[in-house]
Amino acid sequence: MDPALYKAAMEGNTGVLCLYKDRLGHQLTPRNNTVLHVVAQFQDNRECVKEMLIQEPSLLRQVNSKGETALHIAARRGCSVTVKELLAFAKNRADPESDVAVTKELLRMATLEKDTALHEAVRNNHLGVVELLLEEDPDLSYAAANSAGETPLYLAAEGDYHEIVSAILGGTCRNQANGGPNGRTALHAAVITQCSSCVKKLLDKDQDLIKIGDTYGWTPLHFAAYCNSVTITNQLLDVDKSIAYLTANEDDKMTALHVAAQRGAQDPMRELWLRCPDCLEMVNERGQNVLHIAIDNGNSALINDLHNSPFPVSNLLNEKDIDGNTPLHLLATSYNNMIGLIRYPAVDKGAFNKKNQTPLQVIMSEDSTYKEAYIKELNKANAPWGYRNLVSEDKDGRLVKESKEKTAGKPPKVFDTIILVATLVATVTFAASFTVPGGFDSNQGPNEGMAVLVRKAAFKAFVISNTIAVTFSISALILLLVTSYQQTSWHTWVNNMSRPFTWGWNFLIVSLVAMMVSLITGSFAVLANSMGLVVSVCAIGCVGFLIFWVSLCGMSFDIMYAMYTKFHFNHRYWPVVMFVSRIANLFSCD
Repeated sequence: MDPALYKAAMEGNTGVLCLYKDRLGHQLTPRNNTVLHVVAQFQDNRECVKEMLIQEPSLLRQVNSKGETALHIAARRGCSVTVKELLAFAKNRADPESDVAVTKELLRMATLEKDTALHEAVRNNHLGVVELLLEEDPDLSYAAANSAGETPLYLAAEGDYHEIVSAILGGTCRNQANGGPNGRTALHAAVITQCSSCVKKLLDKDQDLIKIGDTYGWTPLHFAAYCNSVTITNQLLDVDKSIAYLTANEDDKMTALHVAAQRGAQDPMRELWLRCPDCLEMVNERGQNVLHIAIDNGNSALINDLHNSPFPVSNLLNEKDIDGNTPLHLLATSYNNMIGLIRYPAVDKGAFNKKNQTPLQVIMSEDSTYKEAYIKELNKANAPWGYRNLVSEDKDGRLVKESKEKTAGKPPKVFDTIILVATLVATVTFAASFTVPGGFDSNQGPNEGMAVLVRKAAFKAFVISNTIAVTFSISALILLLVTSYQQTSWHTWVNNMSRPFTWGWNFLIVSLVAMMVSLITGSFAVLANSMGLVVSVCAIGCVGFLIFWVSLCGMSFDIMYAMYTKFHFNHRYWPVVMFVSRIANLFSCD
């Protein structure tokens, strides 16, 4: 397009436009926009539009590369003056072949995305333009949806444009198209945006919309529960309470109450069971009631709501799903604090699922943040263990025996490794006590059998450090063995054995450090006459000690952190261990 013409169109300069009257239909931008498109983009000038249409009438229906007429652009921008002039010019013109009014044809023209001018006006919330378009063609709101499946009424409801919804519904067309993406209706869109005004207008026009489900079978009530909107929930139930019993598709069979329980929408859930109490009996495709679903999704507040409910809910507490699990069984895999469920007198704490496991057995075999609290509460309530799985088959069909201790779980294998290390340290340091550096005095006299290097300071340091290593390693071994002997079950291990294990672990670390010191001091005692060799040995020993210390601190942190998080040890040195190990990790290779 000629730059001067483009600039004149932008500014609405009719004087310049008249100079191009013979070429207006051929002047195009890179996107095939005509001069009328450009005017619609930048101006809302009646005289300018009228002058160009008089000079080149074909501009009225000419489209750009997106299939847009000037009417689409003017409707998108809300240029009511331009829209009015375009419609007025088209009203008095007729198609010479079909004799059909050009106005209706122009209004029904769609872009490549199948959007009409009404789509553009509604999407951009231009009420004045919408009223102009509907006045010219009242049936325009019944036009087909665009390529995204959106009708003008759906777009108005989705945008919370209640005035436009009223304008469309108030037209002379009896059956406005209200479809949207994924099989939804305008009522779905109004519920999702929580526009109660739009919901009321749509229901006043057509109450049948309330039972229509989308592609996934979700009705407007499902979305009201999902969005935690108690106002919309009440609006829908006031029209028809039977919608509370409608389920989604066959894949999940979720009612609106199930959706509310899944989302933790307390207010809609309360309204649903207060107004339709028997909907509590409905289950999803897995045979799970509202309590199963709430526990699976961490809705702990539901427990209190059910407790305060005026309706008996004992049947929900012990109902089994298709796997035979009661809500109490599902508590084992839940990472939420719902201990209150265990305290209900009506809860069957000895119910078996299809794997012949009681709730206590399931909780024992699973990892959960509140595992210890659940176990403690179940033990307090005298929950039975259940002995149906004493003999079972393994994967090869061989009979195996299971004991309560085995299924309950034992300390990890690192426990056995720690005992082995303590034993080796005790053995090595004990032997070093009787094979001292430098040997013994074999000459007859008062010093016979005495250590040759007994008067050297390095030797004395060796003896002291070695004695510390022996004493602390043996003490650690005793504590660990006592812990191992007394651990009759996982529960006993967690609650009673944490302190002996912690002291044993700390004693083992002290003995390892003392053993390293005894190595350095013993070597120094026998090599004191060779300073070069002494310095080399001590330097190597110190470097080894440093590497040992850094590695040990990192290992100590990993082991103690694992023990701390898994068994919740309450040892007093935890802050110190964590601080030292973190500092050590700064110098480690990791």
